[in-house]
Amino acid sequence: MNPIFTKMVDAVEAANAAPDDYINASDGLKYCGKCRTPKEAFFPADLQAQGFTKHPVMCKCAAERRERKEAKRREYERMSHMTMLRSEAFHDMPAALWRFESAAVTTPQLAKARGYAQNWDEFKKAGIGRLLFGNVGTGKSYAAGCIANALIDRLESVLFVGMSDVVNRMQGNFGTDRDHYMKSLMRPDLLILDDLGAERNTSFGKERVFDVVDKRLLTGKPMIVTTNIPLSVMKQAADLDDRRIFDRILEVCVPIRFDGENFRKGNASANIKKAAEMLNG
Repeated sequence: MNPIFTKMVDAVEAANAAPDDYINASDGLKYCGKCRTPKEAFFPADLQAQGFTKHPVMCKCAAERRERKEAKRREYERMSHMTMLRSEAFHDMPAALWRFESAAVTTPQLAKARGYAQNWDEFKKAGIGRLLFGNVGTGKSYAAGCIANALIDRLESVLFVGMSDVVNRMQGNFGTDRDHYMKSLMRPDLLILDDLGAERNTSFGKERVFDVVDKRLLTGKPMIVTTNIPLSVMKQAADLDDRRIFDRILEVCVPIRFDGENFRKGNASANIKKAAEMLNG
């Protein structure tokens, strides 16, 4: 037998040894004293003829220990990757904790948003997004954030940005810098453009919005757009620049109307009441 190979086998056997191991008289192989499964196996007959008789194998409990260790390693890597995705998704949005499970009320709109996340694979393949429209404070951004976190839990990449921030960034960047920023908007699996219409109402702003929406559409990747602009206004826009933007969005984003009470006003009232109670002792 090759002396180098012999040393390797001996080293493995030594690492694989335990005080309660024993030799099974029926086959002459070493067995684990704990799980009573083999720690050795015979080489094929042709190798045995060359002097290679037995080689170490993992017993059942050793294999299970290795699998547990691997599972912990995989879970650590998954959680690390998830943390990175979440930090990249919410640069300027306090949405990292927005989740369907923690919503105070599950509205029909939030249920539809959850359905989008649950059927993400089909929507992603088809490049279909959502248009969340309605009055201020009705939960559009919260629903988008819940979708984002649900997808990040599945290790999908998301970017959640305010539309006014996008326009401002593009106005402050030129040439290569603007190209790099545009590419960063195209890279994630899902792009969330929050508060369409909040950006400055200028020809430059509208052109930049169209550029982002149009290029995102051409990538075939989904986007979610939130806006206070009524759907009827979007469909009947008289301004050519606005109509170009809205038509592109409606081409790939299925609308969900958010209505009802203004949650922000409700939260503000509750906070004011709580503060008054504290001040009054």
